[in-house]
Amino acid sequence: MRTARLRICFALGIFCLCLHAQLPAQEMTVTGTLNRVMAIGAESTGWAIQLDSAITVDGKQIESIQVTYQNTDKLGKLADKRVTALGKLSHREGVETGSQPVLVLSAIRKARVRAKTTGGSTP
Repeated sequence: MRTARLRICFALGIFCLCLHAQLPAQEMTVTGTLNRVMAIGAESTGWAIQLDSAITVDGKQIESIQVTYQNTDKLGKLADKRVTALGKLSHREGVETGSQPVLVLSAIRKARVRAKTTGGSTP
């Protein structure tokens, strides 16, 4: 009887650990304009990148993504500029906003200027 209880407790413990196991974070590179953001109840990281083109996260098309970075001074210097950022996708829970995707940055830099294309041909 005692060994049966131990086996059940062990199985429940393993089951609980499996519930908390997460897939490795998806690494991604995004390009867009870095902006300051606010939310009611301070449920934001304070920074977001308005993406050049929409991406799909969790089956939804998004046009901007909140970001977090250790060096906030660097973010301040890049505010309102076009940037390229590398990071791992994470999620942040908020009381009002629910689960939101957040890009935890490992690197961010000013993006190169896009080459302008002309519609005409050259002689």
